[in-house]
Amino acid sequence: MTQGINSNYIAIDEVSVGDWITYIVTTSFTADYKTIKLGDHLDKIQSKLPVLKPGGWSHYTINAFLRNSQKNVSVDFYNDCKGHIIKIEVAKTAWDSIRKYQLLDLPIAGITYEQARHYIGYKQYLSNSCALKAKDQYRYECFLPTPEEFASAQTAMDSLNNQGCNLFNYKNSFCADCPNGKKLKNHPVFNRTGTEPTYVWAYFPDPFGVKNFKGNVAEMTSIKGIAEGGSCMHYAFEAFNGRRQEYLGSATWLGLRVWYKKIPKS
Repeated sequence: MTQGINSNYIAIDEVSVGDWITYIVTTSFTADYKTIKLGDHLDKIQSKLPVLKPGGWSHYTINAFLRNSQKNVSVDFYNDCKGHIIKIEVAKTAWDSIRKYQLLDLPIAGITYEQARHYIGYKQYLSNSCALKAKDQYRYECFLPTPEEFASAQTAMDSLNNQGCNLFNYKNSFCADCPNGKKLKNHPVFNRTGTEPTYVWAYFPDPFGVKNFKGNVAEMTSIKGIAEGGSCMHYAFEAFNGRRQEYLGSATWLGLRVWYKKIPKS
């Protein structure tokens, strides 16, 4: 995370598919489980799964861990505390693609506001117990920003594509004639720029060091039904400072980023 304004800290990256799978397994299972086939435990994890729709790479990745296969491999997932390892079985052919194309680094999408709130609570617990290990003088509070907090942290970086190249992942931003476009048009993830979310670490960071603050997935705010930042399904002007997106339920273009505040201990 990096420090923004008004004493807030902002996660550099959007919450990824890998982050979300780690959240699912570490809040649903204990170290007593040897190797888990997630598809056999839908009763335990159903409330934490995003709405899965065909066609998107992020949903392909999660579905790969849910379906049964005759030839599986075991993959280690560490929780943020590094306290124990959970092994998950996944089809070998799917895992080969997931690893080769770094599909766990895609942003989570298709989740509801309520699911996002549960995730924020999970991150707050971890932030004060292990991974970030708050000092004796303060604790961390994790939250979704208000629309005004989000807008105030936006910077004036070019999201209108004035330079004529895909600097951000928003609708129709892919430029096949640009140097980057020529290199990436055959890449199975990057060639969907402007139509589907791409990696959480892709594109240039803003002056705070935050990545994909404009485009990729629109980010939930503290107000249910209002997102900020635009997405791969919005045009550049819709991702510009202060522009809001409304949503109902879940959406393939909607995700989240964790915000933090240091609270002094009394």
